[in-house]
Amino acid sequence: MEDSGGKNWFAEDAATFGDRLAAARSARGMTQKALARRLGVSMKALEGWENDIREPRANRLQMLAGVLD
Repeated sequence: MEDSGGKNWFAEDAATFGDRLAAARSARGMTQKALARRLGVSMKALEGWENDIREPRANRLQMLAGVLD
């Protein structure tokens, strides 16, 4: 499936939510442990998000946006 700009969002090289989350965290110089603490979640939860095993709930997405903005 391609968007109007020709980007295939399902291609193997397309960045996933987890990829973007890990990149944003790293760009802020934060460890997984530090981000998990700031969000009040377990390391297992954060690892699940970054590895695209789980997705955060809406309230955690809002917190992520605030912390990583």
